[in-house]
Amino acid sequence: MYTKKKTKVDLLLDILSDYQWHWGDELASEVGWRFGATIKEARYQGHPIKTDNEGKKWKYRLLKA
Repeated sequence: MYTKKKTKVDLLLDILSDYQWHWGDELASEVGWRFGATIKEARYQGHPIKTDNEGKKWKYRLLKA
């Protein structure tokens, strides 16, 4: 039976759906090395994603609508 392959945006939203902070390292390993374009696409689709940093490390989380 045919099942639709998850897109990178789907993978990103699966990770961020707990509304907790996630480090860029985790997103890179789960979504792909260049996940910045995926975050941009998710925001374009209307998903509010907050970005913050601690030093040189970046973290991301999905905001509740």
